[in-house]
Amino acid sequence: MSEDTNENAVQTTHEGAESVADGLSAPPEGEGPGNDFESPKGNKEERFRKERNEAREALAAAEERIQRMQRAEVERLASDGLSHPADLFSLSGNELADYLTEDGDVDPEKVAADVAAILAERPGLRKQTPGYDPSQGRGGRPPAKREPKSLGDVIRF
Repeated sequence: MSEDTNENAVQTTHEGAESVADGLSAPPEGEGPGNDFESPKGNKEERFRKERNEAREALAAAEERIQRMQRAEVERLASDGLSHPADLFSLSGNELADYLTEDGDVDPEKVAADVAAILAERPGLRKQTPGYDPSQGRGGRPPAKREPKSLGDVIRF
């Protein structure tokens, strides 16, 4: 800043002009030497408005995160029966709120009932069980037969 600007600032302060009105900004509350005066009402309202808006944004973000977690829980429960758990929402026609209790928790009974209804209509959507191959882990050799041929084979050590 130049000396001319500093002199104007000092003069306007002595003349009793409002520092906000003449273009100079007031230091924040509690900063600077000897600031025992309170900031104008408008600054407090602006600060409270800003804090309120930040709190609303944080609340909206938290609600969105909770909904994603609830949807993931519903899909996890549906994955016990459905091969693609997201089909629960598209085929049942229900929304996330339909699977929640009054307290906002996921109701596993409602999820299981809708999964059972979908599988009754479309059994091809059932989760496939993995096939069992008894020859795995044996080096390609057929399983050994363990049937005794005679009573003497059973008694032999």
